[in-house]
Formats: sequence, C-alpha cells, structure tokens
Amino acid sequence: RTVIDSERYIDTVGPLVSNPEVQDGIVTAITDAVVTKVDTSNQVEQLLDRLFPNSTFNSMLSAPIAAGVNGLIGELVKRFVASDQFEAVWIALNKAAQRGLVAILEGREEGPIQVDGDEVVLDISSALASIQQFLVDNGITAAAELTLPEEDRKIVLVDAPGLGQIRFIYALTSPILQWLPLLVAAMFALAIWLARRRARIVVASGIYLVACAGFMTLRLSSGEEAFHNQLAGTPFGPASEVFWTTLLSYLILGVQAILVLGIAVIIAGWFGGHTSIARKLRGRVVIGLDELGDRIEGLQPLRQAIGRHARQIRWGIYLVVGLILLASDVASPSTVLWCVALAAGLVTLVQLLSDVPDVEAAAVEAAAVAPAVATPAISDGSFTGE
Repeated sequence: RTVIDSERYIDTVGPLVSNPEVQDGIVTAITDAVVTKVDTSNQVEQLLDRLFPNSTFNSMLSAPIAAGVNGLIGELVKRFVASDQFEAVWIALNKAAQRGLVAILEGREEGPIQVDGDEVVLDISSALASIQQFLVDNGITAAAELTLPEEDRKIVLVDAPGLGQIRFIYALTSPILQWLPLLVAAMFALAIWLARRRARIVVASGIYLVACAGFMTLRLSSGEEAFHNQLAGTPFGPASEVFWTTLLSYLILGVQAILVLGIAVIIAGWFGGHTSIARKLRGRVVIGLDELGDRIEGLQPLRQAIGRHARQIRWGIYLVVGLILLASDVASPSTVLWCVALAAGLVTLVQLLSDVPDVEAAAVEAAAVAPAVATPAISDGSFTGE
C-alpha cells in the first residue's frame, strides 16, 4: 500500500529530504560527481598558466585553489539541497517515480522508473539538471558543460530477475488488497463460531498471530542487515537506518500491531477458557458485576432485556470493533490497544447491565469454588470462550 497509494507514498518519502543524514548523503554524492567531472584541479592549472606563464608557483597554488573551489561547490550544493526549491524537485521526482513504479508492476514503463537490462532503475536526470542550473546561476559556470555518464544518473532499485516474482505477487493481491484483511478476519471469526471449544480456538488464533509477527520480525531484521550492507561505503551509508525505518514504517507498525493483537487474543481466549484459574477469575468477575448491577435502581426491565439478548449484543460488539480495527488507516499497536479496550469496556458494560438469573449466578459461583465441576450454564452467560 505504501508503494501503490500515491498519497501515502509521498507522505512517506517526502520528509526524507529534510533529514540531515539524507541531505548529507545527497550533497556528498552530487558534489563528488560534479567535482570529478568538472575537474577543478586541471582547470585551475590552465587558468594559472594563462595568467602567469612558466611560473614555478603555479603547481603550488593550483591544489589549494582547487580545494577552495571544490569547497565552494559543496557549500552551494548543500544550500540548494536544504532549500525549498530542491524539496519541490524531490516531491515532483518521487511523484513521477511512484507512477512509474506502479506502471512497472503492471507490466508497463513510463516516467523515471525504467527497466535497464537486468535492473529496474530510477532516472534522476531532472534532479541533477536542477542542481546543475543552480551551480551555474551561482557562478560555477563550468557546471554548464557538465555531462554525467548514464550510470551516474540512475539508481538501481531492484534486480530484474526478481521483477517477475514481484509482478506476480502484485497481480495476485492487487484486486483483493482492500478486502484481504476483512476476508482473513472473517475466516478467523468463522473458525471460532464453528468450533466446539471456542476458547481453545481463540487461544490458538492468538498464538498463530504472535508466530506470524515473530516470523515477520525476523525477516525484517535480516532484510535490514542486508540493506545496511548494500549501502555501506556509499554516501548514503550513514542514512541507511533513516531510509529503512521511514520507507518501511507502516509495515513495521503493522507487524507490531499483529503482535499486540495476538497477545490480546490469547489473553481473551484464556479468560474464557476452562482452566481452573480462568474459571475462578471469571466467576468472581461475573458475580461482582451482577451484584453491582443489582444495586442500580430503576433499570431492572432494561437489565432483563439485555440479559435475554446478551450473547447477540456481545457478538455485535466484537463485529463492530473488528470492523473499526480493519477500517483504520494505519494499523499500529496503539490502534489495537484502543480497540481492545473499547471491546472490553463495552462487554463489561453489557455484563453489568445484564440481569443474570439467580440459578446461573449460583452455577458461576460453584464453578469458582469447585473448578473441576462443569458449568454448562456459563456458556449462555458472559465472559466465556465465545
């Protein structure tokens, strides 16, 4: 989604241009390319030879003068990279790159993203042209003659042998991308609904979510190491951490959200399960809320009505909160925690406002005192594995 959603893509990569480490990498890469192609040392020597023919001091003066010119070029590039003008160039380049990347995924080619032999590359000629013109406007007229070779105007994004696999994954998931989380959630809910021992399936689902999050975390860790190694020794090496955390921020948050959700599901399944500790705790909570509800005067008809439909109300709460979680723009641990807190609060409120018959309350209390005794009545009550 970060790649194919143009607004999210720009929101992700846009702030990178303001990061000092990224700016330093851009400045170093551009300055080195410009200084190498302009060849300031040779140009200074030629200028000194014209001003002072056959002077023995020319060779001594050319090096420090050239170093000063190179420093000036570096300062000008740094000033331009930190300017609003370059930020506009950066945003325009990335907008075109995002459109081009989607075109590549769909089997087309357009914009600055192109397939070059065995590689998918990003052409940054437009950005380099803006910097070149800025140098000329600020007195570095030699930059007007600057012609960078094609390999210096392109950034390799991915090896073409992997492009076929990426296109296949995109073609497979793109039509159902919006509905895939809802489909997965519906399958989990159906499994729990059909299960004979719902609490056990809930716990198993939570364990599966935690395992998935753990696996993704390991894969992200190995990918991060490979990414850092690839940029090591380049001008962007110091900014590799910033690039990684920024470009994959939504994915990292999503993995963390799955981990938190899995833990919450495990706790919910355990609380509604048949272990002695869970039954004792659940029994105490049910009895306490029932006693607290009995103290509320004037709500007896409402409590009786809620008690008759408590199961349906609770399933409605789970459904609504699940849809809220799936519809959230950003999956994050905080979003999951808020949804879990909302569901727990509403279910607790339903239990508080439910009029539990005395016979059921007695069964719950018996289960709390003697966990080994089966309590079928609880399955129609509250805080169960449903």
